[in-house]
This record gives sequence, C-alpha cells and structure tokens, in this order.
Amino acid sequence: MAFCTFSKEVGENSFTFVENKFILKYLPEANDFAVKVYLYGLYLCQSSDGDFSARSMAEVLKTTEGKILDAFEYWQDYDVVEILCKDPLTVQYLPVRAASGKPKKIRYDKYADFNKELQKKMQKVGKFVSYNESVKFMHFLDENDIQPMAFLMIAEYCIAKQGEAVSVHYIFNKAKKFIASGITTYEQVERALGNYNEHEKELSALFTLLSISRKIDESDYAAYQSWLDKGFEKNAIKAAAKHMKKGSMNGLQLLLEELAEKEKFTASEAETYLLSRDALSNLTFRIARKLGVKVTNPATYIDEYVEKWFDFGFEESSLLDIALFCLKTNRGDFANMNEQVRSLFSQGIIGKEAVKEFLKTKNADLRLLSKIQEYCGTLRASENNLALLKTWREWNFTDEMILEAAKRSASSAAPVPYINKILSEWKRAGYTSLTDLEKEEKPAVKPSANNYQTAAIDAVNAKADREKFYAERREKAQSVADRFIAKANKNARFKELTAMLAKMNMELAKAEIYAPQTLGALQEKQAAMQAEREAILREMGIEEWQLKPQYACKKCSDTGFLKSGAACDCYRK
Repeated sequence: MAFCTFSKEVGENSFTFVENKFILKYLPEANDFAVKVYLYGLYLCQSSDGDFSARSMAEVLKTTEGKILDAFEYWQDYDVVEILCKDPLTVQYLPVRAASGKPKKIRYDKYADFNKELQKKMQKVGKFVSYNESVKFMHFLDENDIQPMAFLMIAEYCIAKQGEAVSVHYIFNKAKKFIASGITTYEQVERALGNYNEHEKELSALFTLLSISRKIDESDYAAYQSWLDKGFEKNAIKAAAKHMKKGSMNGLQLLLEELAEKEKFTASEAETYLLSRDALSNLTFRIARKLGVKVTNPATYIDEYVEKWFDFGFEESSLLDIALFCLKTNRGDFANMNEQVRSLFSQGIIGKEAVKEFLKTKNADLRLLSKIQEYCGTLRASENNLALLKTWREWNFTDEMILEAAKRSASSAAPVPYINKILSEWKRAGYTSLTDLEKEEKPAVKPSANNYQTAAIDAVNAKADREKFYAERREKAQSVADRFIAKANKNARFKELTAMLAKMNMELAKAEIYAPQTLGALQEKQAAMQAEREAILREMGIEEWQLKPQYACKKCSDTGFLKSGAACDCYRK
C-alpha cells in the first residue's frame, strides 16, 4: 500500500489532478519554485476563479511577476505549457503525456568557478544570485558563443556601474550588445571595457560641467564615442559643455549637432563660433526689446533674421536704431523690421553713417508728424503718412509751410487729405514760403474768420468738403479694422503666422516658376498655417473679415469713384 492516500472525507471537488508522468519525469529534475508555480497554475486551471492574474499568483507565492514568467518559460521548454501572451500573462497547460521537450541539462561542474566568482561579486553590492538566476546565467553561456570569463568581466563591469540596482536583465543586455559586436573573448572584452574606462574621465568632467548628478551609463559612453567618430576633438566637446554651464547629455547632443552642421570640430573653432553665437543671442534680445516684443528662444530669430542682417553688412548699433524706428512707425516685430532692413540693403544704405543719415531724415519726419498732431489730432505714423511728408518736401515745402497747411486743416474731419489739397494748390500757385502767402493772399469779398483764404483756396476747400463725406467713411472703416488688428496682434503667434503667410505668397510664386516639384509641400504648409491662424482668431472671438475695412459702398470702397475713374452710383446720389 502507498504511503500517500485520500481519506474518506476528501470530497470530489477538493483536489487538483496532476498527471503521473509529470510527477515521474519532470518533478524530480525541476527546482522547488518551478514546481510550486506549475502546481498552483494547474490548480487555477481547474478553479472557477476567472479574475486571478499573474500579479495575484505573485502575491500568493510571495514573489514577483517576473519570476512567475521565468518559471513558466522553464516549463515551456519542456512542452508542458505554452505561453500565449506575456502582457497580460496568459498560459495554456498542455497534456504531459504528449510532451516531447527535454530538460536542458546544465553541467554545474563546468560553471562552478563562474558561479562562485559571480556570487562573490554580487555580494559586494548586497545582492545574492538565486538558484533560478544561476540557471539563467548558465543557460546564457550555453546558448551564446562567449567565454565564461569574458561574460564574468561584463557582469563585474555592470555591477560596478549599477551597484545594488544591478539586475540580471541589465547584465544580459550588456552582454548581448558585446556579442552582437563580435566581442566574445576575454581579451576583446577587456579591450572594449578599457575604452569605456578611458572615456570615463572625460565623461566625469562633462558631467561636472553640466551639473549632472546621476551615474554614467552605457548610453553616455555610446554618445561620447559617436561624437569622436564624427570628428570632434575631446577639447571641442568639453568647450561645448563648458559653454552650456548646466544641462543634460541630450542638450549637449543638440549643441554638438549644431557645431557639426557648421563644421566646427576643433576646440578653437567651437569656442569662436559659440562666442559669436552668444553675441548674436544677446543682440537678438536687445533688438526684441527695442521692437517691444518678447523672445524666449533666440535661435529661430538668429537663423531667420539677425545672422542674415550681419551678412548684409549692417552693424549692431545700426540694427538697434532701425528696430527703434520700426517701433515708432507701428511695425514692431522682426518680420516688419526685416522688410525695412532689406529695403535699406536694396538702396545701398548699409554703413553706420548711411543708416544714421537715413534715420535722421525719418526721425525728422516723425517729429514733424508729431507737430502736425498738435493741430489735427492723433495721426498714425503709417507708411502712407510718412510717404506724404516725403512728397511735400520734394515739392520744396518747408516744415513751416506744411505746419501752416496743417493749421488751416485743423477743423477738417480728414486733415491729411485736406493738407495735401492745400499744399498741391500752393505748389501750382508757386507759393514756397510763408512770405509768399502773406504777399499774395488777399481777403475774400465777404470777410470771415478765415480771412487769409484766396479764391483758389476756397476752390480747394470746396472740393475737399465734397470729399469729406467719403473720407470720414473710410477713416471710420479703417479705424474699426485697426482696432481688431491690434487686438489680434496681441497674440504673438498670430502676429508671427501673419508675417510668415505674407512671405509664403512670394515663396509660392517662386516655386511655381523655379521649383514646381516643391509647390505641393509649400501649399500644404500654407494651409496648415492658415488653419492655425484661423483657430487663434476664433479663440479670441474675431472673424477674418473684421480685420479688413468694411466700407459702406463695396463698389468704390468709399472713394466715390470706380477703378475706371468714373463716378460711383453712390457719388451721384
């Protein structure tokens, strides 16, 4: 009689079936934990608890999910189970009687020295190699063409780097990378690790410069080697890190990519370039302050604008003066300043003195415009108004004559067109000074408060009055649109997109002629920017049409005349 039997009290559903072949063939060879996992899994197969998971089993058996998986992988080698999925862990038990898998025989004596040395090294950092882990190491050696002592050296290196955080998987991964590179002998591993140790000093110096507190890992060695392979001198890499002062290895990678793009591989080349880059960054921030805009990352503005302005030959002081002028003329952003700089470049106005002379004239115009405002109210320092000042001066009118015309236009609803009308009449009459006016102007037949007016001026005034109605309409429509534009431009991204879309029209025109193959990509980019711009407007509660003057008469845009020169229907009415 067998020494193990069921008592008569054992019920039909209070036990788990285990095939005899498993007990006879596999149980004696397996380790205790693997048997424990197999039996508990077998119990679950015959249990009705469908919510039980690998985590639940790990809690019951007081282990980890990783070790549960290792045990099932062990049994899978024997063909008694099949792992259907690892996440979430799903295992199907197979009939033991049909199993054909064979146990992997481990020659413990062959790896005795290896296991003994590995255990010693792991214990130095407070780790203990379990039986299952030991089996994994031996299986790894059997399955891979690497010398045990070479593998032990890799493990020692990983232990030194990771300390108590070292894991079996980390050691295996490191060893697999060596094997994939053809490094399998003790001498080869020693040489490869010697290279790591050689770069450790440099990496430690970089970590100090970048204020990185973590330990150096394998990815850091790989990154450093890749920089050397690209042709960087060690001191050039150090110079880049010193320039950053604080950062990360990823940040250093980006900076070195920039240096590689500029072909700055030596320390002196890198230092010179980085100093120049700093100067450009500093100037970009100063220009931004002059323009009244906020810049957080200067790199984009340097590449798009500032560096090109320097290539044109403009000096730092000139660029700052131009930025201030753009702010005064309501064009306070980089895109508008770029148009002004390119305009000066096309005119050959590049040198410091030439720019200063140009701005001297322009600032004089601004001062004159400010004086005109004392008589006529607020006037925008727009391109149109400044162009009129230039025209009046080309008519040989002095500032005094222009201000006299402004004084006489003070009561007009549209003072600028009125001033222009008066000055054009004076030009035809040959009046070039206030003395000419005093000599030639005579009182009208019917004295009035405006007793300085001549018949010619009366004619001018009469014509201006006829246009007053339309001027008021246009000013009103423009002022409403200006308010919406100002509101929208408070969003920096909207302002940037508007400028980019304006440039995009030129790019599309060029592409259509010179590079039609790029037209599709440019149109897609344009559509994406337009969609983003429209989305920003919607968020601010602004419609696109509100950014344009909404004239009362759509035919003539409140001018009274059609493009053909004929009077509009509204003018006749």
